[in-house]
Amino acid sequence: MDRKSSAKASRRARQRAGLVGVAAVWALAGSALAATDDSDAALQGPRLEEVIVTASKRQESLQDVSASISAFTHADIKRLGLDNFEDFARRVPGVTLNQAVKNRSVFNIRGVTTSLFGGNTQDPVSVYINETPVTDTFGAIVQPDLRLFDVERIEVLRGPQGTLFGSGSLGGTVRILTRQPDPSAPAAEGRIDTGVTDGGHWRQRYDGMVNVPLLENTLALRLVGYHRDEEGWVKNVSRGSRNSTEDWGGRAALLWRPGEAFYAKLEVIHQDSDPEDGDAFNPDLGKFRKASTISEARPSTLTNYSLTMEYEFPGFATLLSATSFQQSDTASYADLGDFLGLGASGFNVSDPWESEFITQELRLVSNTDSALEWLVGSFFIDRTTDAAFLVQAPGLSEAFGGLIPTDDLFQSDIETTSRELAAFADVGYRFSPQWKVQAGIRVFDTEVSYSEPDRNTLNFATFAVDNTAFRNTGTDSDYTWRAGISYEPGDDMMLYANISRGYRIGQVNPNKGPSLTDPDDLVIPEAYDPDSSINYELGAKTTWLQGRLIANLALYYIDWTDIQVNGARVSDMQTFIANAGDARSQGLEIELSAMPLEGLDLNLALTFQDAKMTGVADDIIVAATDGETLPGSVDFKMSGGIQYSWAAFGDKQMYARADVQYVGSSPNDFGMNGGNPFFAMNESYENVGAALGLVAKRWNLTLYGENLSNNDSFILTNGGGTPNYVNSLRPLTVGVRLGFSY
Repeated sequence: MDRKSSAKASRRARQRAGLVGVAAVWALAGSALAATDDSDAALQGPRLEEVIVTASKRQESLQDVSASISAFTHADIKRLGLDNFEDFARRVPGVTLNQAVKNRSVFNIRGVTTSLFGGNTQDPVSVYINETPVTDTFGAIVQPDLRLFDVERIEVLRGPQGTLFGSGSLGGTVRILTRQPDPSAPAAEGRIDTGVTDGGHWRQRYDGMVNVPLLENTLALRLVGYHRDEEGWVKNVSRGSRNSTEDWGGRAALLWRPGEAFYAKLEVIHQDSDPEDGDAFNPDLGKFRKASTISEARPSTLTNYSLTMEYEFPGFATLLSATSFQQSDTASYADLGDFLGLGASGFNVSDPWESEFITQELRLVSNTDSALEWLVGSFFIDRTTDAAFLVQAPGLSEAFGGLIPTDDLFQSDIETTSRELAAFADVGYRFSPQWKVQAGIRVFDTEVSYSEPDRNTLNFATFAVDNTAFRNTGTDSDYTWRAGISYEPGDDMMLYANISRGYRIGQVNPNKGPSLTDPDDLVIPEAYDPDSSINYELGAKTTWLQGRLIANLALYYIDWTDIQVNGARVSDMQTFIANAGDARSQGLEIELSAMPLEGLDLNLALTFQDAKMTGVADDIIVAATDGETLPGSVDFKMSGGIQYSWAAFGDKQMYARADVQYVGSSPNDFGMNGGNPFFAMNESYENVGAALGLVAKRWNLTLYGENLSNNDSFILTNGGGTPNYVNSLRPLTVGVRLGFSY
């Protein structure tokens, strides 16, 4: 049996075993819950912790928000050892994360995406750090992956969020909320995490936090710093380098609270990531081996400055102002191999890639106990990106005896801008103790531009360098909205129905205009339009057995129209972005949490999903076809965990934990029906982890293992589009984590 057949059979066996194991655990949990339900212990026994979120831009219990939201608290992040986006994405229903290279993650929520590697369109999921969106609109070659030490909460909002969070929220929104300075008392916290990966590759992580009250109950400074030194497991046999990385960064926040009604917070976040080489490898060279003449790493430097001020008008509303300025620098490298057949290596370089964001949000949120809740606000963002783009074929000129004057195939300096101005409002009205209606609207105006003042392209017909200039602009005005109704038959149950719209801004095409070879062919438009999604959702949030079981589910249908798809003109194969199709995504998401016995915690998340194209334009070349599954969309995903805690060594506590995640297979791109030579399937995979910990009042010690089955499935592949085209999980890693606090 070949590797593919053997791996497929093995994966099916592991999937069945995992599902049987999870079912057995939940059956035992149900028996324990039923056995104790009628006793006094059931009435006074353990309860699951209430989680407060701000996904609706006001503080609410997670179980009271009539929307699909998953949240990880500060305690969850510490207990699970979460350190980056990848660590939590697999645990959330309806969410997958594709990371072809460090510092470029692509979130996929409910199957709404057209590319797993990024592109010249805005990402379909908006990522926020506190009040600031941090993902670029054009190219978006960087997705800042904030280290999760001293983070208050992670919130994942599933489904379009265009009303409250603006553009880039076709599929949903991810929010990272940092912990705030505390002027009431000093505090300190640290963590040392050392592990070794199969093959002897060491991983070191160091974190520290100090909270210093400068004026009692009035002024405080919080400082956070971290360092990562992680040896890589993928070796570049051409250069001797690995996908090792060294990261450092931190945050400094100053909070001033002169009274109960007002506070101001100034915060600076900096992160510097310097990987040695890329993560993708070439299986033809052997396991975890690659070959490239250059490093394919993606370094990233991010600095974000923010000022948040809030004033509470008692008995009326709370006014918030959030201002931020962000700078990021990166570079993108890829060895394309000997694509000219000259025995020379061709490679693509984008260096440097510099972005600046300025954002401003004002909002007024009601704070009364009235049956009417409301908020109004305005938002502005101005993004500018400068990129130096170069495509070379080293040895090209020499191979042609100097007849071709240069090795440069393409060189240009590119500047893009995007500006958005929006006003939004949202209201909720409880017209009885059981029934509540909600509605919201966002009106926005966008302006985008693309400029190449000096583009140089090698003309293979004349062996000359053609020089051209481009400048395109585009504008758009539109609105998005949401509406919903919820019914609460009791304190522990809520049923809801929602409809919401998300959107992604339209931008411009550099290769605009008519074809020079066929004037009757398609004229590439100067700009392409926004695309939008509408989410229809039925959900239930329920709490059972005196707070010891939480069961939430959501049934959704998403209608995605005017999809922005990469295309090519038939006559000259000029590439551009077009609004070239429609799609629909439908599915069921289930989240369960239980505490059947004191010290026993169980959680389970299930995803059943089907996302397909429902129509494709026929006047351009696109790989997508009608009825084809959207890239990265999995039909089934499961995440489960069990933890048992018990008293030990006097006043200390021990715990043992096991986690398993299963992610189904998915297409890497459009082209299932033959329209894309690089089409391939991302393999299904499981990820198993375990931990054993000892917790004291001021310190904690954890022994852990990650990817215990040493899974090496091809979880992301570009189908051979470049020589190094496969990504896998980090191999089996075991380590020890020591935390301490004051």
